[in-house]
Amino acid sequence: MTSESQQIREQLDHPIIDADGHVQEYLPAAMPYLREALGPKKFEEYRAQTSQHDSIIGGHDWERRQRTRTPQSAWWGTPGNTRDLATAAIPGLLHERMDEFGIDYSILFPSKALGIAGHDDDEMRNGLCRGFNDFLFDTYRPYADRLTAGAVIPMHTPDEALVELDRCAANGVKVVSFPEGVLRPIEEPGAASPWLLPGQTHWFDTFGLDSAHDYDPVWAKCVEHGFAVTFHGGLGDLAPFTFTSISSYVYNHIGFFAERMNRLCKSLFMGGVTNRFPTLNIAFLECGVGWASSLLIDFIEHWEKRNLEALEGNLDPALVDLDEFERLMTSYGADLLVKAGDVDVKATLRDMIAVGVEPPHRDEFRFMGIEKKSDIRDKFVPRFFFGCEADDRAIAFAFSEANAFGARLQPIFSSDLAHWDVEDMAGVVDEAHGLVRKGLLTDADFADFTFHNPVKLFTQGNPGFFDGTVVESAARKAIESGAVSTA
Repeated sequence: MTSESQQIREQLDHPIIDADGHVQEYLPAAMPYLREALGPKKFEEYRAQTSQHDSIIGGHDWERRQRTRTPQSAWWGTPGNTRDLATAAIPGLLHERMDEFGIDYSILFPSKALGIAGHDDDEMRNGLCRGFNDFLFDTYRPYADRLTAGAVIPMHTPDEALVELDRCAANGVKVVSFPEGVLRPIEEPGAASPWLLPGQTHWFDTFGLDSAHDYDPVWAKCVEHGFAVTFHGGLGDLAPFTFTSISSYVYNHIGFFAERMNRLCKSLFMGGVTNRFPTLNIAFLECGVGWASSLLIDFIEHWEKRNLEALEGNLDPALVDLDEFERLMTSYGADLLVKAGDVDVKATLRDMIAVGVEPPHRDEFRFMGIEKKSDIRDKFVPRFFFGCEADDRAIAFAFSEANAFGARLQPIFSSDLAHWDVEDMAGVVDEAHGLVRKGLLTDADFADFTFHNPVKLFTQGNPGFFDGTVVESAARKAIESGAVSTA
């Protein structure tokens, strides 16, 4: 019987590319790769340890969870449908069912390997990334006409990332994915600040603004190898303060990816990554796009009010005429002065001016290369892509006329196959197309979402990305017709 998703695909004049599916790794088959990558000693350490994710998912008894404030993570987190669960683990079965799903080509990311880029032990972290990357690449390579597996790049230092990027490129890997940050120790913990927890010892580095390292060599290496930069939540350290409920995974999960990717996007953009690397495409996966619409508007509104010229022309405390301020207070605020009693009026008025401690540089947009507000659009919109799942009505925000400059943001279809939120793998495309049937997306929007934007993301840096795949011809025609930009 033909599925609804397959029927929808047959009616479309374009392929459907899934930019973010998942696998459930069959770990016994991965173990030889991990043993080879880690060496005997580290391999046994790995087998004996409990990961950060496992400790949260496995959890503690309720009384201990209350005492330790251990957050509640996913439970019953894999498909209960036997055939779908098998499909997540067996590449041959997934490949066979792609037509049933209505998906032409899928980019796959790990599940059991979540957290591997977050290990503090350098040897363990890098070995796990090498081992899982080799396992996934070898396992899915025979099905490369319709499937490709993304590699996990460790990012504690630029050097380790460069090594793995070169290795992946040499092995023929086409997609690389990065953790959204690294948890680092505070060199001098214990600062009294309302923005830090009492006794806080660590901070979260998001590779852009205020990073502990210069990650420009990493972005340059991605350009060199033709890799788009994809960020996927859960590959490394878990960002602090994003999971807080000890009893409800639903509470923790709602807004989780959007919150994490929002801070990452701000860091990269304000750190000037898209300014210094104007051809580098960057994708934030599993996070939706609604927050990005708001973020673009926020950047523009903040630049209008706090660019260097606006600061010095409108907000410089030296602009305040204290004599005039005192005259106005005396003329119109006599009742306030009576209540204040015997005070030095001018001194109290001076205290009202919010000065604060200036940063080392007043121009907080200096890395971004912004001379006019349209530059914000031009450095944000073309370079950023946003993974959106099938049931996300906020995809419509990407194409809304309410966006700054009427910009069309770039959502990319993300099935999330193999995870708990996909009740029926064969129903994902049908669910996504429901946004068209409900009038939330046009046919052109849907084509951008499921085909044009993913093609643009991966081919602008690597024109041959889809060579040898079932979408090669359609992708080439989209580029030649101008439906997909090459710049």
